[in-house]
Amino acid sequence: MKRNTSPALQRVARSAIEYDDTREGFALEHHVVLAASSALAVAAFMAPSRSSAAIRGIGAGLLLMRALSGSQGVRAWMNVTDRRPGAPLSPEEARAAWYL
Repeated sequence: MKRNTSPALQRVARSAIEYDDTREGFALEHHVVLAASSALAVAAFMAPSRSSAAIRGIGAGLLLMRALSGSQGVRAWMNVTDRRPGAPLSPEEARAAWYL
């Protein structure tokens, strides 16, 4: 299967992800984005037309993914310190995740 993305676009996306992983987030950044995502999802249900509802729904989904990602997202809430996606939890991290 052939890739549709160009190497230049892949470099830009990779550099944006690396920048986001290394920078310090502001206080409650992911909570604010989660609240904005929820508000946009509610606004999608009250939209006057299907197209505006679809656009708002897509925006809500994108913001939700942003709220769940990153080192200050769900990983911080569950006390996961490993930065590799899909890495198994240590026994201490698993216990901390279950005793939220």
